[in-house]
Amino acid sequence: MLNKLNYLRKLAFSACLLLGLSGLGTTARAQFIGISTDVAIAYSAATGSASGYSVGISHPTPFFPNIGYSTVSFKEKESITDSSDSTSSVSLDTTTSIKTINLFYNVPFPVVTISVGFGYGTDNLGTGVETKTTIVETYQGTKLDQDNSDLKASVSEAFFHIGLPFWNTIEFHLGYHYMSFTNIDITSKKSVNFQGSYTVDKKKYSGGMTTIGVQVAF
Repeated sequence: MLNKLNYLRKLAFSACLLLGLSGLGTTARAQFIGISTDVAIAYSAATGSASGYSVGISHPTPFFPNIGYSTVSFKEKESITDSSDSTSSVSLDTTTSIKTINLFYNVPFPVVTISVGFGYGTDNLGTGVETKTTIVETYQGTKLDQDNSDLKASVSEAFFHIGLPFWNTIEFHLGYHYMSFTNIDITSKKSVNFQGSYTVDKKKYSGGMTTIGVQVAF
């Protein structure tokens, strides 16, 4: 009798466990939308620190891509001396911002989730690459008036995220966003010509933004 009672208890416990797991599975299938937020921890083309983020909205509709937005910004300071006159130099203080709108797909695997996507940015969409450079020239020991050079360009993006889901509703992930665009002459839009002779190389600001973030599903 005792063995039979223990058997019934185990059977009841197993039934409750299966019902619970079924409920979790039903909850997972009922999820309608996911929102992800990522913070930039590095940008490979930045000489110092960079700040940025990416956000994405996922939906369960098959074949239709999800949509997201990425942005990263950083600063660079540079001083260039006239090769023939040590008393003449130019200081360049540049702030660069990169913004894209992207489309992506989520590819589920047994343990992890992988997201892959492509993005684009252009001034017509309020995105793209923008550099703002403050120019201060010192010519033969005399500091001249400050000048500015602001440029805009288009940018292409390719990215992927690798995520580890928990409890069917939360996913922690790492991401890498590669931003590609033409090299930029940051002084090409200055309003006054240099008095001295300086070699200003075009900037190679294309690079990868590494991110870390979380997605919450509803």
